[in-house]
This record gives sequence, C-alpha cells and structure tokens, in this order.
Amino acid sequence: MTDFALGLAILAASGLAASGLAPSGLAANLPATTENEELAALTGRAAVERLAGNTLEEDDSEAPGAHIIYLKPGGVARMREHGKHGNGKPVIKQRWTISPDGLLCVSDGRGPEDRDTECASISINGDRVEMSVPDLDEPLTARLLSGNPYKL
Repeated sequence: MTDFALGLAILAASGLAASGLAPSGLAANLPATTENEELAALTGRAAVERLAGNTLEEDDSEAPGAHIIYLKPGGVARMREHGKHGNGKPVIKQRWTISPDGLLCVSDGRGPEDRDTECASISINGDRVEMSVPDLDEPLTARLLSGNPYKL
C-alpha cells in the first residue's frame, strides 16, 4: 500500500463522526457547483478533476485536519500526517492519475513498472468528499478545501 493510500486508510481508521470544524473561509472559496451538482454528488472523472489543485482535510477524528492531502495539478500528490502544523513530520510526495474508469489512482511514482498503486472511487457533495477504497469496508471522508491552504 502506498504512503498516500496509507494516509487514506488512517482517515478511515479514525472512525469518529465529523466535528463540523473547518478553517474559516476556506470551504466558501471552493469552485461553484451547479444546482444539479448540489442535488446529486459529483462522481467519476469529474469528481477527480474537481480535486486537482485543492486539498483534502480529514474530518473523521477528534482532531480535524490531522491528515491533509494536496492534489497538485499535473499529477503530484502531497500528504502530511499531523496536518496543519506538521509537528516535524515530512511531506510525503506521490503521483496521482485518473484511471480510464474515472478512479483516483495514487502510486509512489518510482517508475512505469510501479505496481504499488491504489485507486479509489470519489464522490463529492459540496465540500464533503467520500473515497471508496476496495480494501476498506466504509468510505473514507474528508473536507475539500480550496487551493493549498497548508502550503504542502
């Protein structure tokens, strides 16, 4: 499992309800959704494309933001455990792509022969993101923040 997928698994393992806390003003700056998108979750390729250039912040623990992931346009993913302040933790860099089936796929990016790739289906409803990973029983959840507010 890649470090990024491990980070996603950590999000799932926290297992507590979202606290509803978010950094002030960030969620309001997300790209506008249409009326139809508000009624139905954005999924597939369109959902993954919405993630590009934005940040996923854990929302399923007692400490929201303990894990953050920035999906840089062009295919670089940056993740940090212990979130906003880092607490000395390094930023983990990975590669991300969109599969032909519209899944978000992440690998360690060491080369085309890399076989340690994890993929997840993505569903976005407002600023709430659910990621369904085949190895997990329940979807991972995160809050979608505009841009790269934590400068990953």
